[in-house]
Amino acid sequence: MTDTPKITVLGASIIDLIGFSKEKLIFEDSNSGTIETILGGVGRNIAENLKRLDFDVEFLSVFATDEFSKTLINSCNDLNISIKHSSTKKNSATPLYVAIMDRFNDLALGLSAMDIYDDIPDAFILDNLDVIAQNEYCVLETNLPASILELVIERLPDTRFVLEAVTAKKALKAKSILDKLYILKCNSLEAELLSGIEIENESDYEKMVEHFLKLGVKKVFITLGSDGVACGNENEIFISKNNIISPVNTNGAGDAFTAGILYGEIKKLELYDMAKFGSACAQITIQHKNAVHPDISEQMVLNLLK
Repeated sequence: MTDTPKITVLGASIIDLIGFSKEKLIFEDSNSGTIETILGGVGRNIAENLKRLDFDVEFLSVFATDEFSKTLINSCNDLNISIKHSSTKKNSATPLYVAIMDRFNDLALGLSAMDIYDDIPDAFILDNLDVIAQNEYCVLETNLPASILELVIERLPDTRFVLEAVTAKKALKAKSILDKLYILKCNSLEAELLSGIEIENESDYEKMVEHFLKLGVKKVFITLGSDGVACGNENEIFISKNNIISPVNTNGAGDAFTAGILYGEIKKLELYDMAKFGSACAQITIQHKNAVHPDISEQMVLNLLK
């Protein structure tokens, strides 16, 4: 795909341990179900989705030297995702994410152990500035320290940055860089914390979008679950509705959506069509137990949209 720019993804690569409950969860008690070991990490998931949508990807992450990280590295190599500029940290453990899904296959509780990303040295960014600068778009996510997010944006003012907010607590790391973002993707809870606007009715979502646009973000996407996506740019603000489907696993849906809107951006789609393509990617993803649907492709998404 020589006419398509390569995309840089800067983020986490982890192992997901996903528990699926067979019945209604009973807290403070043992529950029966099944447990799956899945390759994950917001950055890694976005990188894989982009690769499966037929883009070249430069993935900058931090790996450990244990067997889990070897599995993650082998997966990137098998997918032809470049990780040659990633870092390896000795005497560290591969990050783990444990998720308990309810009987409707939606997240009931998640717990992450990601110490390896807490003290990434500035040199990791400074040594790779030329690598990142070669590509027009760079995806960031808030598993990274705020200092790293600030550094890469400060040093590369001409790069178009796309931010995945990840979780409500971690999203706050991005507050200082909002005015430098090209695309912001977050969910409604993350948007509340980042904007300071409380949601009381549907029109408040449009106020949120307007808030981020006034800060300097060029395109805003706030995912609302089954209620759709609140979107906006300098020309329009609207809510795009979603099709309601029963999920197999909702983990990874947001990452697929982010990859989908970046696809739309590079293909120069209108904002509405960007949101629809991202939503279709998410709908495909939640139909598989993995955090990335192994068969997702440009054609699969286009067929769903038809």
